[in-house]
Amino acid sequence: MIYCDDLLHKIDGLRQELTCLVNQKNNLIDDEVIQISQLLDIYILEHQKRCMKRTKQR
Repeated sequence: MIYCDDLLHKIDGLRQELTCLVNQKNNLIDDEVIQISQLLDIYILEHQKRCMKRTKQR
């Protein structure tokens, strides 16, 4: 199981990777850019779900 801090670290790393890749490829619809973007979406959604669970538990 990935914990919140690990998720935030992964999200930050993917954001940096995505930014560099977009600057390198200069193309927002490049397959690799889309793949990283979709992976980032998955991690962001997972983090949001966990935050909502924590809020409801309080």
